Amino acid sequence: MKARFLLRCSRPQSIFPLALLLMVILLVSCSPNANEPIISPQLGPILAAREAGQVVAALPTPTPVLLASLSEEEIYAGLPEDIVAALATADTARAEQVALAYGCVGCHSLDPNQMMSGPTWYHMGDTAAGRVPGESPAFYIHHSIVAPNDYLVPGYQGGIMPADFGQRMSTQELADIVAYLLEQRQ
Repeated sequence: MKARFLLRCSRPQSIFPLALLLMVILLVSCSPNANEPIISPQLGPILAAREAGQVVAALPTPTPVLLASLSEEEIYAGLPEDIVAALATADTARAEQVALAYGCVGCHSLDPNQMMSGPTWYHMGDTAAGRVPGESPAFYIHHSIVAPNDYLVPGYQGGIMPADFGQRMSTQELADIVAYLLEQRQ
């Protein structure tokens, strides 16, 4: 009797279809419903509104602004005139030396996967284009250097970056860094 039971259970051809059927049922039961909200910062208010009987509509994800889609005037709007003038002779190779001399590379990296105490410079030109509504990318970068605590990138602490770069760096050095960071894009 025991041998007959082992023979029946050891037939892989009879177990395989059953296992396959169970896997399909398991996968189908785990597939997400595209109409249900997922974990997000807005999930709490969405669920509360639903419970209150309100209609909840999802807003489309905004299309990111890329530097290439902006005119030259839009890229440099709001920059101080002396920086605009210095940008005419900006040198991105010199900017790399400036970044080393002032210790910028100790907190910022071009590698998006390297977590540092300052935000990444990876694709900074495109990031700056949409970081602060109403600010041009060049103005955002310049302002972030000379007044680093005025706008903090989410997830980063204030008071880490020296607030006196506007006085310590020359106009040309600032222009070099702004030009260099604007070149970092997709």
